[in-house]
Amino acid sequence: MPPVRLNVRMIDAIDASATDETLVSAIRRHRSEAAFALLYDRHTPRGFQTAWRIVGGNPHEAEDVVQEAWLRAVASLDRWSGESDFGAWFRGIAAHVAIDVVRRQVRFVLDADADLVCEESPVEWMDMEAAILSLAPGYRAVLVLHDIEGFTHEEIGARLGITPGTSKGQLFKARRAVRARLAPRMERRLL
Repeated sequence: MPPVRLNVRMIDAIDASATDETLVSAIRRHRSEAAFALLYDRHTPRGFQTAWRIVGGNPHEAEDVVQEAWLRAVASLDRWSGESDFGAWFRGIAAHVAIDVVRRQVRFVLDADADLVCEESPVEWMDMEAAILSLAPGYRAVLVLHDIEGFTHEEIGARLGITPGTSKGQLFKARRAVRARLAPRMERRLL
């Protein structure tokens, strides 16, 4: 009796140093789980950071956002051209999902009359991350997208459904609020 031959593809033998473009190609063509695992491990930490900041520091919401972002990213891999940075593209998706989560919770406000900060923190000293997390969600989203993730005001406007001028104004107010939150604590540290 002849031996049984299995039709096994060798698609999961992917080098960890492979480029994002190579990994995406393996996922598109062969549905390579190994390629996806490498891409996931490579880009999830920064995607999580972005989501975590936008949702206000809630790790469970941030994890949910990242999972949804990966589902959307994989479903739309054909839209990634390979010319742009995959990590930035994925963080953009994560930011969009995080903003959707905040909007659904009716915490997202882009309004001149909105409070610049959320509730006062009882902590004696506040670091930059905590100052960012203390911002109202709308201000926090613009600050994170612009100053941390590097999106332009035009890109932010398109993602949030606002004008670039509104994005600039929100960024100005967010930065002012962060400085105000940090200034008293910095003075105490210097004394």
